[in-house]
Amino acid sequence: MVQLTERASAELRRLLAEHVARPQQGVRLHLNRAGDLGMAIDVPHAGDSIIRRDNLPVLIVDGRLATRLAMRVLDFPSGVGGAGGFTLGWRSSGAVGTAEDGHAG
Repeated sequence: MVQLTERASAELRRLLAEHVARPQQGVRLHLNRAGDLGMAIDVPHAGDSIIRRDNLPVLIVDGRLATRLAMRVLDFPSGVGGAGGFTLGWRSSGAVGTAEDGHAG
């Protein structure tokens, strides 16, 4: 299942705070209308995979993507709040969170 680096986790939490997300919301990783990977603030849905920090959702992976993103890691290499963006690479050491599968928790 997809994992997060500490940098990605910190940036996701920063984005959620900046956008005044509700406690049950996280950043959803989904396919947009063009078929590209997108991100949006949303609540978990049945079948989604969820990575939590302090018992709150940080990253929500659309259930239709969970299998396709197995063995991947989400990073934010430029550091929190910096220029650049998220990257989705292959899993290696340094990933700190594994998603919970199959429930909207």
